[in-house]
Amino acid sequence: MKPALIDLTSISFVIAFALLLSPFAQSTTLAPLSLAQLTSSAANVVHVECVGNQAVWRDAEIWTVTSFRVLENWKGNSPQEIRVWMIGGRAGPVTSYVPGAPRFRIGEETVLFLEPAASGSFGGVLSITAWGEGTFRIHRDPRTYEMRVTQDTAITPNFDPSSRTFRETGIRNWPLAKLKARVIAAESSQRRMP
Repeated sequence: MKPALIDLTSISFVIAFALLLSPFAQSTTLAPLSLAQLTSSAANVVHVECVGNQAVWRDAEIWTVTSFRVLENWKGNSPQEIRVWMIGGRAGPVTSYVPGAPRFRIGEETVLFLEPAASGSFGGVLSITAWGEGTFRIHRDPRTYEMRVTQDTAITPNFDPSSRTFRETGIRNWPLAKLKARVIAAESSQRRMP
């Protein structure tokens, strides 16, 4: 019996055909949320400090449970300490990496837009609204010591299919006070709407 040989011409034909069809392939691109939409979608908006991380197994997945000390409530009324669940993490020798799932370092301050996780076995659990869109990292300006924020989505450029270019989206290097004022104004405006 002869071993089956792969015909290089056939492989070349399949690759060429796939490349010819690739411009017609449809992809899903989510439009970024405005700050007003993000505020409206979130049940709570909080300025927090990370105080701990723990990876756990739940429903055959690894989840990272991050504990935060709430420094300020901008929307909603969160307790002094909250726990946020994000898929992925490291449990023993197993690592589960999920692109776009925010991770936090102990001592790091952030502003988080939070919502209850989907129903089911995760009732009462908090998650970050739109993951990277709802995560704003805080840093101090080295010259002025002013607290400033950058949205996670502003760190990595996104592909815009209409212009076929990569562009940065999201808030970058805003004063923390400016973000807080905009969130409070958006929330106040939504409460006044009938």
